[in-house]
Amino acid sequence: MKHETLDQRVSSYGFDVQKLMSRRATIISLLRSLQKSLEQNDQVSDGPKSLAEKRMWKQEAGIKRVVGKTEGVEAKLSHRGVQLAKEIHSKFSHESNDTALFTKYSTPPSSIPPKTMSFKEFRGYMASLGRPNELKDAMNNEESWCMFFDDLGGLVDGRITEEAMVKYRQQIEDEFDLEMDLLKLNMDVIPRDLKGWEKNKECFGRIDYEGVCIENAKLARRLGKKKAEKELVWEEGGKCEEDVFQLLVADCGEFYTYEQLMNMLFIMSKFFTVMAELRKRDGFLAWMMSRREREKVGQYEEWLIRAKMGVVRWMKEVGRVMGGVRKDVEALVDREILTPRILGGLKMDLSRYEGIFVVGDSEEVDEGMSARLNFSTLERAATAFAEMKLPRGCGTAVCIDLLTRSDVEPGELKSCVRKINTVLKEHFDKEISKLPLFHSWKVYSHRSDVDNIDVVRLALCFDRTASIDYALRELDMGFSFVDLLNEFQSEFRCSLNITDIFDSKRVTLEKNFHCQGNFVLGFARGLLVKILDEWILKFEEEKKFEDHLKAESDRMQADYDERTQTSHPVNPDFGRIRIGVDVTSDTKTGQQLETQRLAAEKARRAMWRFVKFLRGTKGSLVETNFKNIVDFLFGSKLIKSYLPSWLQSSFFTTQGSSTLAWRNYSKKLKAYMQSMVDEVFEQEEKLEKDQKEQERKEAEALGGMSELERRRKQLARDKKVLAHKLESLGIKMDPNLLKKEVKQLTPEEMRKDWKKKQFKSRMAFLKMYAAIQQACVGVNAVTVMSGTNKFELGLQGFDLFEVTPEIDMEVLEMLERKQREGGGGEDEDEDEDEEV
Repeated sequence: MKHETLDQRVSSYGFDVQKLMSRRATIISLLRSLQKSLEQNDQVSDGPKSLAEKRMWKQEAGIKRVVGKTEGVEAKLSHRGVQLAKEIHSKFSHESNDTALFTKYSTPPSSIPPKTMSFKEFRGYMASLGRPNELKDAMNNEESWCMFFDDLGGLVDGRITEEAMVKYRQQIEDEFDLEMDLLKLNMDVIPRDLKGWEKNKECFGRIDYEGVCIENAKLARRLGKKKAEKELVWEEGGKCEEDVFQLLVADCGEFYTYEQLMNMLFIMSKFFTVMAELRKRDGFLAWMMSRREREKVGQYEEWLIRAKMGVVRWMKEVGRVMGGVRKDVEALVDREILTPRILGGLKMDLSRYEGIFVVGDSEEVDEGMSARLNFSTLERAATAFAEMKLPRGCGTAVCIDLLTRSDVEPGELKSCVRKINTVLKEHFDKEISKLPLFHSWKVYSHRSDVDNIDVVRLALCFDRTASIDYALRELDMGFSFVDLLNEFQSEFRCSLNITDIFDSKRVTLEKNFHCQGNFVLGFARGLLVKILDEWILKFEEEKKFEDHLKAESDRMQADYDERTQTSHPVNPDFGRIRIGVDVTSDTKTGQQLETQRLAAEKARRAMWRFVKFLRGTKGSLVETNFKNIVDFLFGSKLIKSYLPSWLQSSFFTTQGSSTLAWRNYSKKLKAYMQSMVDEVFEQEEKLEKDQKEQERKEAEALGGMSELERRRKQLARDKKVLAHKLESLGIKMDPNLLKKEVKQLTPEEMRKDWKKKQFKSRMAFLKMYAAIQQACVGVNAVTVMSGTNKFELGLQGFDLFEVTPEIDMEVLEMLERKQREGGGGEDEDEDEDEEV
């Protein structure tokens, strides 16, 4: 092959070599003249001559860019970068509190104090990054540091503001990338606002999807599965109903009482033409992320609302997960991957695991609390449900038993049951009745056959299709649940009971707390490994199919973009952008899809490791022993990392520390509940005055009526009273007979009505709390029955209501007496209806 010179190769492309060389010489000459001009004005450096000098020169140049306040310099951080820089400032600021995003947005801007960072906190920030000498001259002492940031801008009373941190990060962005520093600090590279937006959107989508599932389930029951598939309900815009709005905002991190929720919805209706706009996805997200004033909720009342919403959300999630598992296993059975022939020979491949856990001295654990969780099977499910006084037709039941006091009167026990019924009917009936496969709920007094004691039982029942035995029969895999789990027993014993821990000043947890736990678990290892193995392979198969569809979709989008570039060269994004959202992108972050993929991959690997562990071990005995509770909690860095920051080892080594902490907490709780009682009492007096005033006005109006009109009014009142009595006897009334004229309420009357309902709700809760404390001792047992399978958790020594604070019963008794004297026959009628 003939070798060509550079000139020949350039000439072969049609370029004139002489002209190019002449142009090169001209450019070099211009650059040299520019260099001389800069040297005359002292604006040029000779540059680094070694690697060490190069590093020093780069650091000094970066510091000069920070110190020099150049006007008109364009910021190097985007809006996202500015938010992340402020989050760094908030993380290392002593004044920062790790409150939720929604609290910040729901507080008026004028009431938010500016956050500042001190010299020591800034040094901690630099040390966390591993660059303590980045600002060597400015970090020698606090005075030079203050002068440095005073020149930069953003120094207030010797502390730097968020704006100063943003300016500082803008100047060093070229040298030290913000996202790399965030990763070093173990912080998220996605701004908190954007994560909040994504979370709110996800919560709304979940509520919307749950509503669709409920409607589809109704269609399936009414039309049958095949016909219902043709008429499935789906709302593309997304919406949620008013009764689930409290759950939606709770999922997003905000909690409202009934009065605040109704008041807020009424106010929002003034800003929108249609009130339902707030229950649409776009309107809800805009409202949630806006700066608005948030009404305050009491600390313990917020805790109760949080607990209520948490229980409802947990039950919904359990139903969703169990439904998903059943659907996946059903798909494997339909494909004949799991059949009785394949699984039949694996039932005898058993494994047995045992474990013993001891803290302190195991010989001193027989006098305190104890808990036993056992699995057993029943001969006949219907007989067992009947013995527990559960309603007919239920296949699964969850029961919580409250142990009653030995000297409780039958009237007190009946009153306790009635008041629990009242609260649950008001706060949980709507939410619980929407659970999948829901049957009924019931609160009643029962005498336990095992311990021969009276208990107050709270039962949540699901229909027969929710039974494990029913599901396995429908799947027809050739085994029952007892074949899969043939033995399970566990026990926990402690040297102290709740009264000793929270009501004795002589107890030192390090010396007096001893506990022992053990468990025995036996199951069909081969059966479980086979099911899990096929389940994971199914997920991997679906993932590959989704990846193939994604690649095909990307290819089609690329072809579409190419055609669009030709047909619309001025606007290449024509048809792609819709309402500010790129339809080719599934998320707004650009990184969430990758995060989801990594999380799914991590879960898949964990499942494979678990399957390999089961496949490789047929049985084991694990025994752990710790010297005391301090050694258990603080001896391991892993366990210590999960403890709250306020919990120190001194809490366990100080005598009576748990009692002192509980008494301080009880004082606050008692004061709050007493203030609630006083507030309810004051409101009751106001309502009584309003009622008398209303009766006076009605009497005046009645005096001016004719005899016929007066009779008509009296007949309407008599019909209402009669209908209430008939309903209490179980006789249903035609609602058309009780129709009355609709009265348009004024906003003030509506607010009064909401306030009245809110205070009645608080009154009902206080009555229930007082009745439970008077009639019950604590939790005695928790039982889960599904078909012929029974899990029972027996508790002893958990006398919770012995240490909870008491409230003033005289005020409550006075209010009850007033209601009875005022014709409040509601309680008397409810007294007849003990079970729901």
